[in-house]
Amino acid sequence: MHRGCKAFFAMTMALLAAPPAEAATKINFIYTAVTAWAELFVAKDQGILAKHGLDIDMTLTTNGSLISAALVADTAQLGGPTPTILLQANEQGLDLVVVAGTNVYPLASPSGVIAAAGSNLHGPKDLEGKRVGVPGLGGIIDVLSRKWVQSNGLDYRKVNWVEIGFPQMADALKSRLVDAVASVDPFYTRVIADKIGYDIGSYSSVIPAGTSPVNFVATRAWAEKNVAAIKELQAALEEAAVYIQDPANDKSVRASLATYTKLPPPVAAIIDVPKDFRVKITPDALAFWVEVSREQGLIKGNPDPKSLIYP
Repeated sequence: MHRGCKAFFAMTMALLAAPPAEAATKINFIYTAVTAWAELFVAKDQGILAKHGLDIDMTLTTNGSLISAALVADTAQLGGPTPTILLQANEQGLDLVVVAGTNVYPLASPSGVIAAAGSNLHGPKDLEGKRVGVPGLGGIIDVLSRKWVQSNGLDYRKVNWVEIGFPQMADALKSRLVDAVASVDPFYTRVIADKIGYDIGSYSSVIPAGTSPVNFVATRAWAEKNVAAIKELQAALEEAAVYIQDPANDKSVRASLATYTKLPPPVAAIIDVPKDFRVKITPDALAFWVEVSREQGLIKGNPDPKSLIYP
């Protein structure tokens, strides 16, 4: 056999004998458009997820209450329900667990209750009998806004709380469908910048430092079958956090936020980017949510925060 043919034959046989490359773990992540997910957005765009053997699709939803159902139906394997929604889902028997954390309070990004321009509202006591929009009834912003009102001397049951998605809040204020909204960046900054409303107080003032706003959540059944993928996810998020903290990467980080939150680039250019990430979640980060959920009657049980974390 000709020397060149022998070499080609040997190379072909070696390729045929080599084991096939391991396929990346395919995951669908369902989330609402908040900056807390910056690590994952960056990890996807910078090839960090691929390096860790993960292929994650992003599914944006305007209603966080739909996330639990998507996880149980396996139309998504990872999701970002708020802790209060997680607790309510588990009390209903869904068995969801936190597999990784995001940032923690106090948050770098601004948030608060925004009154409609010209409404003459100045603080929580002025909200009696008013219509206040929250992104999801029973979600953390709803729960925190009620606690903020209560902590300032007004029974939160005297406020008319209505559910309005983040993207619709500006229009709801302009049309006076609501008198105020409880918002978070990137939507908070946009409403204030456009002078559609003005800040009348911070609902996040009632939250203990170190508490987690949202987390990466899966069903316990999926988590138990995908321990290796979870470890790779945590490692990828840690790597992305380091990337985000480097000022030289600010432009690309904001580009990722604009892509996955659907924000116009000019708005993404002025919002505060989270920096204090805690990928390894601890029970202390969830304890406040158990307490306030019981206080407001969202749950009747008293789950151990440690039992909500996997592995």
